Amino acid sequence: MNTSEKFLYLMAGTGIGAALGILFAPRTGQEMRSSIANQAQRGMDKISEKVEEGKKYVQEHGGGAHAVRSMVDRGKQAINDSVESVRDRFNESVEAGVNEFQTQRGNMPRERGIH
Repeated sequence: MNTSEKFLYLMAGTGIGAALGILFAPRTGQEMRSSIANQAQRGMDKISEKVEEGKKYVQEHGGGAHAVRSMVDRGKQAINDSVESVRDRFNESVEAGVNEFQTQRGNMPRERGIH
């Protein structure tokens, strides 16, 4: 398994973990946005760390600016793909939650007023 595959698995695992966390730990909107922002920041920090490691590796093992630029471009694309995937899953989860809430609300017996 090469480094880019490991990175993609890491990002996929992060996205799946975030989606499951959102589904099974309901929070207020503000708490959820804060949690998502914190997770995104941790992910970006990890990515920055990996990019720096990659740059050092290329410098130590040869390769010019083109190789580094190519590696950074692939990393950026992987990040963009991962962010879009997490955003799509999040939106789908929210939509499913809203639909389920509306379904459950529709199944609740209506109270009759006193006349």
